[in-house]
Amino acid sequence: MPLFDQSLLNKDTFLVSHSFAPRFLTRLRVAGLKQEDLRVERVLGFSRLLLALTSLIAWVIHPAGVVTHYHVGLFLLLAYTAAGLVLLMQLQMGGEPSAKFVLAAQVNDVGWPALLCLFAEAPNSVFFVLFLFAMIAAAFRWGFVETMATALISAALLLFQAIIVAWGPAVLRPLLFTPVEPARLLMRCGFVLMAGSLLGFLAETEKELRAEIALTNRLLYLARIGGRFAVALQNILSELAHVFQGGPVYEVVAQSSTGRAFRWEFPSSAHPTVQVQEVAPADKDAEMMWDYPHTFFMKRENNKARGSITALDEEGRRLDAAQVRHLEMPVPGAKSLLVVSHEMGRDWCGRFVLLNAKLGLGREHELRFAQNLMRQLAPALYSVYLFQGFRSRAGVTERARVARELHDTAIQSLISIEMQVDVLRRRASGDSRLASELERIQELLRHEVLNLRELMQSMRPVDIGPHQLLDFIAELVERFSRDTGVAVRFISELQEVTLPAATCRELARVVQESLVNIRKHSGAQSAVVRFAAQHGLWKLVINDDGNGFPFAGRFTLQELDDLRRGPTVIKERVRAVGGDMVIESTPGHGSRLEVTIPQKGYEVYG
Repeated sequence: MPLFDQSLLNKDTFLVSHSFAPRFLTRLRVAGLKQEDLRVERVLGFSRLLLALTSLIAWVIHPAGVVTHYHVGLFLLLAYTAAGLVLLMQLQMGGEPSAKFVLAAQVNDVGWPALLCLFAEAPNSVFFVLFLFAMIAAAFRWGFVETMATALISAALLLFQAIIVAWGPAVLRPLLFTPVEPARLLMRCGFVLMAGSLLGFLAETEKELRAEIALTNRLLYLARIGGRFAVALQNILSELAHVFQGGPVYEVVAQSSTGRAFRWEFPSSAHPTVQVQEVAPADKDAEMMWDYPHTFFMKRENNKARGSITALDEEGRRLDAAQVRHLEMPVPGAKSLLVVSHEMGRDWCGRFVLLNAKLGLGREHELRFAQNLMRQLAPALYSVYLFQGFRSRAGVTERARVARELHDTAIQSLISIEMQVDVLRRRASGDSRLASELERIQELLRHEVLNLRELMQSMRPVDIGPHQLLDFIAELVERFSRDTGVAVRFISELQEVTLPAATCRELARVVQESLVNIRKHSGAQSAVVRFAAQHGLWKLVINDDGNGFPFAGRFTLQELDDLRRGPTVIKERVRAVGGDMVIESTPGHGSRLEVTIPQKGYEVYG
């Protein structure tokens, strides 16, 4: 059995189709960090206006330069203050800032310092500090890349100013006040780049930490106690696939006490239903990747079996390349692979596996984050799994108790009443109208007894495995024929089955639901239940000669869903075990229900 369905590897089912991964902060913000643009822009807006007013007052109190430059500086500072006031007013009235507004504000923060340094600067002017505000604004808004870009642009503007002053048109030189001093210019550019790198690094680190915390909290919320295990696992796998830009994704776990292994597959965002499959014993070692590191990212290079690999041990330490150089890509056809090990209680150990993952340049940092994240998520998921098991057992116990109460009280009472009505009907044989009415009442009581018995059977837990399935269906069919008078036969072409226990229980319920529908709706006189194996499929077929469904033709499960027709409960049970269903109906001449399940055996958990 292959590790994964190879056809899924060729489908671009997740967000990104290119091989380049955006930086880690960008992916974390999309998945786990709510935007705070409005609050950030308001803080920057008030700070910008305060800085502009302070600069204007300082210029009025102690002007720098000659009179001509005093008026130029005053005009530029007034314009800078007005621009800051306009941006703040737009922000207060416009609500959530758009990307164009944010970009315009950043251009404003870089442009005004350049103009002030060019036209109104004295040898000891402080306008150069306004570049620092532009870098702080970039750090508040984004992170390292954008802050360094702002620093580079600021340094480039300073160099461009020096070039204009030194070698520009002679007509502009009288208007410019910037002295060209190579040492001073070099120190300024160095200070801008140094400040940009430090501010950018601090901003990137802080934002990554907040985004990681937000994502972790979100995933832990999805794994909260009380929800369904399959839904929680599906949501978590989907979120992780979006963060690491990959897909398909699956979780494989092994139980030490029984030696069994299972795989929860989340094939794609287009097919968001988790499919659960038991791993064959012969494939367990390959599925669990026992020979591979605790956490690793492997990327294929030039279609070779081996590729570049970054690996961590259980403590989060990076493994030397010599220790992992011999390892080959464990999933044929995958371009890259992200695998993280974790434990779920004392009895379960698992692997989170993401195919075609895309990690950035900081692979080791991203791997360590994934490792720490799974250490927190695994116990939460295990708690959901245990809670659902306890709740399911409690529900089964309660339904069994109610079923016993129905049998011991309601059904017995109805049978007693039906017998008394039968006695009254026989005594009233001389009065045809009374006898007819009593017969009708007696028939209603019989139907209600049958309904209650069917309800009681559906409420009782079906605790069967592959060895009891055929006998259970045979007994179910025999009891149904005896109670209803409908001639039903069970034909099995097999002596034994090897279906998982969960699938056996669902198939037994399908037969039970089908027989109930035959009695209530079809008006059939006879029916046949057949179980067989053919072409790698388990096949359950139920024929009857009744009225058929209120539609004619042959329809698959998908077609029935599209048309919103067919028995809903049976469709859900078939879909839960990874099977397919076909209904063939001829109104007035009966119907045929065919259920097929792959022999590789899907199971349902939650």
